[in-house]
Amino acid sequence: MNPYITSWNNVIMNCSFDNTYKMAWAKALVELSLFYDNNDSNNDIGIEFQEIAKLCLKYYWNQTIYFDLVQGSNLIKIPEILRYTKHLIDQYFSSVGSQLPERFEKIDFDKIGLSNQFENTISKITSTLKKDVCYRFLRLNGQEELLYNLDIKNGKVFFNSNQVRVLTEYSELLFEIINYRWTQILESFNHSPKISMKVRVISEGTIRRNNLSPFKEYLDLENADGKRYCFYCNQEISKDEESIDHVIPWSFMFSDDIWNLVYCHRSENSSKSNLIPNEKIIEKLETRNSILEKRIDEYLKKGKKVDELKLAIEKDYVRKFWMAAKG
Repeated sequence: MNPYITSWNNVIMNCSFDNTYKMAWAKALVELSLFYDNNDSNNDIGIEFQEIAKLCLKYYWNQTIYFDLVQGSNLIKIPEILRYTKHLIDQYFSSVGSQLPERFEKIDFDKIGLSNQFENTISKITSTLKKDVCYRFLRLNGQEELLYNLDIKNGKVFFNSNQVRVLTEYSELLFEIINYRWTQILESFNHSPKISMKVRVISEGTIRRNNLSPFKEYLDLENADGKRYCFYCNQEISKDEESIDHVIPWSFMFSDDIWNLVYCHRSENSSKSNLIPNEKIIEKLETRNSILEKRIDEYLKKGKKVDELKLAIEKDYVRKFWMAAKG
C-alpha cells in the first residue's frame, strides 16, 4: 500500500477517541480532496475549515435526523458539534412544521428562512474543529503524523498536489476504512441495532422506507370483527386516517417487523415521531403480539412474517429492544 495511505490508515484505526469527531474530520478531508485534485498543479492546495465544517454538519445531520445516534461517551454533555446539529434540526422541524426526516443535501436553508441559523451553525462547528480536532487528529502514540499542514489562525488545511492525487486514488478504500472505524466507535456508545448498516446507508444516500401494506393481511387478523382499531386510543380508524406505526421507532430498529407494527391514526403516528414508548405501551404490545399469534394460528397462516412473530415472542424481542432503545 502507498506509504501515505498507510499513515492515514494507522491514524484512523488507532487514534484515541471519546467522540466521533476525528472520523468526521477525516471523511470530510477525503471527500474534499476529490474536488481539489489537479494533476497539472504543483502548488499546495488549501482547504478552508468552513468547507470541512459543512461536510461535518452533513454527516451528523443525516445520522441524527434519521437514527439519532450517540456520538460521544459522555451522555450528559454531548459533543459540541452534535449539539449544534441537533439545535439546527429542531429549527428545521419548527420551520417546515413537520417531524419527517430529510437528508441534509436536499434542504435549501435560504428557502425555509434559516440561512442565518445555518451560517451560525457552520461558524460554531468551524470553531470546534480549530480548537479540538484539526491538530489532535495528527497525533498517534505521542508522535505527529505528517498527513497535512495546518494554518489554524487563518483556518486552512494544506495538502501538496501529490498528497491530493493519492487521496483521490485511494478515496474509496479510505471511505471504507473511515466508515468501519466510525461504526466501531458508535458501537461503543450505542445499543442501537444494525449500526454498520445505518452508517453505510447514510454514506451511500440509499435510505428508503419500505411499503408496509404487505403486513396488513396479518395485522387484520388481530380483531375478529375485521375492523381496524388504533393501538394507542383504541378507537376505530377511518380509511383516510389509517396508518401503520413502528411502536419502537424505525429510527432505532431500522427494520420492519410484524411484532413491532400496529395500526394507528395517522395524526398519532406523526405526533409520536421518534419518541421511545413507555412501559405501559410496551406491555400492551406484548399482549397484542400474543393475541395476534393465536389468531394467526387459528387461520393457519404460514410464512416468514409468522416465523418472525413467533421468534420475537419466544426471545422477548419487544422488551429487549425497548430496553436497548432507552439506553
